[in-house]
Amino acid sequence: MKITGIITEYNPFHNGHKYHIDQARLLTSPDLLVCVCTGNYNQRGDISIINKFEKAKAALENGVDLIIELPYIYTVQNAYVFGSKAVELLNSVHINNLVFGSETNNLDELIKYSELQIDVTRLKQLMHDGSSFPKAYGLLAGSLYPNDILAVTYLKALKGTNIKPISIQRTNNYHSNDMDIISSASAIRKAIKENKDYHHSTPININEAIYIDDLYPYLRNILFTSSSIDLSKIFLVDEGIENLLKDNAIKYDNYTDFLENSISRRYTKSRIQRILLHIINNIKKEDVLNLPELNYIRVLGFNNKGQEYLKQIKNDIKVVTTFKNIPEPYKSIEWKTNLIYASLLKDSNAYIKRELQEPVITKE
Repeated sequence: MKITGIITEYNPFHNGHKYHIDQARLLTSPDLLVCVCTGNYNQRGDISIINKFEKAKAALENGVDLIIELPYIYTVQNAYVFGSKAVELLNSVHINNLVFGSETNNLDELIKYSELQIDVTRLKQLMHDGSSFPKAYGLLAGSLYPNDILAVTYLKALKGTNIKPISIQRTNNYHSNDMDIISSASAIRKAIKENKDYHHSTPININEAIYIDDLYPYLRNILFTSSSIDLSKIFLVDEGIENLLKDNAIKYDNYTDFLENSISRRYTKSRIQRILLHIINNIKKEDVLNLPELNYIRVLGFNNKGQEYLKQIKNDIKVVTTFKNIPEPYKSIEWKTNLIYASLLKDSNAYIKRELQEPVITKE
């Protein structure tokens, strides 16, 4: 059985993602297409504009057979952790091919980067001198774009597996705010926020959009009422960044100003946003330190083919189709992060109930 995997965020699902799915099918002719997707939060520390079940529905309606959730704690991390854990999940369901987007679309070059023996000491020195991880890595390995960096992390994680990597050309500028048939997710989010038409860029309707800004009042309250010592116990909080965040919470009454004044050469926007999400969700360093190996898959959705395949692999990996069966302590982290997300929705109780129900199921 030929199985192809993809790694996605769908924030929100758009025509570029549809292209990714179509190309994955065209290039590999799989019997099954499996997607590992982030849930209600994203790798760069943003909150998802649509919830995980809407992502699953969109993916299934546009060519995916089985969609698996990447746990929160491996989503809201640097590119290396994000990429390696996503590949680990796909490897656990026995994929043969991994299809990913790249700005350069030069697989041979990306493989060379992935094989470089990076001097970690030098990398840390560059970061202490003010370079972010992506920039520092780029200074050592050449100039890499955001999706190229993720591609390199995927390729590193694929070593020792039998999974074949396949690169496709990224179809748009990641940071562009231009709206077209294929637009960036950030451009679509911006258009929705400004009440502009976005429907030519995505096959889905977005009925209730939520943004990271919506969490700022809650974040501010935490920073007002928490001591620096308590904040220093939060995952990724170190080097005294908690003191700057507390000061800025007093100075700035809107999220944009707060964020812009917390960013530095040492702390990129993504790094700050990841820290903020962990503060909001009360993810402590000890919570992460005590996590066991990732030995399950949380299924967000499937069609007939996906369902049949889950039956075949149930003895190879713990298959979780309802929330209650997520192993501890992962379940505790997922529960509180989902409650925070639900608190932003008009009908939070309905979403909480949805979290506890079966995956999204569609016909082929």
